[in-house]
Amino acid sequence: MAILTFKWRGEYKPYKLGIYEMKFVKRGLFEETMKILAEHAYKIRFVPHEIIEDYNATYNVVFGGKYITTNAAKKLKVPLNEIWISEMWRTYEKYIIFHELREIYYRANGFSRDEAHEKASQDGFYLWSKDVLFNKMISEIEEMDRKTARKRTKSQGGVKTNP
Repeated sequence: MAILTFKWRGEYKPYKLGIYEMKFVKRGLFEETMKILAEHAYKIRFVPHEIIEDYNATYNVVFGGKYITTNAAKKLKVPLNEIWISEMWRTYEKYIIFHELREIYYRANGFSRDEAHEKASQDGFYLWSKDVLFNKMISEIEEMDRKTARKRTKSQGGVKTNP
């Protein structure tokens, strides 16, 4: 059971959410986030993993009148209003698009790239922590990140860097 706070007569009050209310809140979060995709007509493009393997996904968009991009998108020359995802992760499209859109939303609201990434990750876990496919995706991405890090370290003569 989760507890939300709301303002009532100038005072913040706790409100316990039951299972029904939690499902409603979760569905609303997902639906509101996916509206961002429709309202801004962002193009989702699945690209060969070799092109984007160091990042898994990236974006170069305008949201709320703000230009929001990543260093990866600049390096890869992602066109404006496109979100690129490795074709390797197509099975997990719903989760990854949700994550990227939440990250964009948080960055547009003043969070740093790292803070936005963390908050978007938390939102994903909030929605799907018990979802088997979501948890499989997390495991596979973590493993791929380890492989990519090892590959990067080898290619740099054993020197670790932070891309």
